[in-house]
Amino acid sequence: MPFYTEDQSKIISNLFPERAEEYNQLLESFGDFVEKEILPTARTIDKQGIFPKENMDKIFRQGFTNIPYPQDLEGLGLPYPIYIACMELVGKACASTAISLAIHGTVCDGLYRFGNREQHEKYLKDLITGRKLAAFGLTESNAGSDARAMTTQAILDSSGHWKINGSKMYITNSAKADYYFVFAKTDKGYAAILVPNETQGFSWGSNITKMGLRGSSLMGLNFDNVLVPKENLVGENGEGFEYAKKMLFGGRITIAALSVGIAQAALEKTITYSKEREAFGKHLSEFEITRAKVADMMTEIHGARLMTYYAALLKGREQDFGIEACEAKLYATEMALRVCNHAIQIHGGYGYTDEADVHRHWRDAKLMTIGEGTSEIMQVIISGKAFE
Repeated sequence: MPFYTEDQSKIISNLFPERAEEYNQLLESFGDFVEKEILPTARTIDKQGIFPKENMDKIFRQGFTNIPYPQDLEGLGLPYPIYIACMELVGKACASTAISLAIHGTVCDGLYRFGNREQHEKYLKDLITGRKLAAFGLTESNAGSDARAMTTQAILDSSGHWKINGSKMYITNSAKADYYFVFAKTDKGYAAILVPNETQGFSWGSNITKMGLRGSSLMGLNFDNVLVPKENLVGENGEGFEYAKKMLFGGRITIAALSVGIAQAALEKTITYSKEREAFGKHLSEFEITRAKVADMMTEIHGARLMTYYAALLKGREQDFGIEACEAKLYATEMALRVCNHAIQIHGGYGYTDEADVHRHWRDAKLMTIGEGTSEIMQVIISGKAFE
């Protein structure tokens, strides 16, 4: 079975009929690369908790992060759904690698949309080409779903620097990133400020052990009178919370794509195993109950992929996509859990062991229902639209 699936190819062909052959060849080539270069290390990364820097460097060299950005910023100028299709392929190969890339991509998107030309030249070019790595600093111990409860504070002092004090937690790419896109309270509300990793007074805690995505770095951040130039303010002072919301809408599409990739990996392992495993004198694939579960898995993956690529299409066209992103994120992440659960069940006792390497996908999928907005928050946002 090709790593870049026939279902993906059909969707891309229908989204971009005039350039279907070109885009599908590009994605098929990227899929072959991911299968050869990224997939083989995924299991080791998970078991040993290795930060996947080597994987990320390889993917950056393929121009992955460059895809949706204009050529004058060293981007490739390709449609956003192409980037999302690539994100799905990385998620299918190694979710730890994919989540680090997803967070990096969220920062790139925010800096592109809200940063000025000088910041694009100074920071964004290095980020979208992978010469530098980014992290997204929003969550705090008492400010998760309720981000407005953040207490990290930034004050513009008389020397023309932002003085930042406070802390963040559960920050992906901590200690590995070169730049941190940090949100803080100011005299005008909230602001987004770029903090370089070597800034005096800025530090991070120890890596947090997780159930899944064990290769991604996750730490707290500490700001002790951290001074950064006023020019590091992204956009307008007071608009930081609105920037965070808009960045998260985009991030939800990448999380949905990543989840579809995780589910696809679990499905393919299940199909292979059920063809090989025998019980009661026949292969598992011959049992109706197995086929019914596989049919459900395939249908749900296809539905989630359609929703995700549609949200990506709207974003790429600069149309309103917030609700569609939330719907795709809600459905795709919960779908991935259901698919991975079916996969473990069909594998039986073997699926519960490390040897099968199936429960890794369930463990990775679980975080997707929490990060970038929990499933419950997605429900609040989506239903809120209905009751306006």
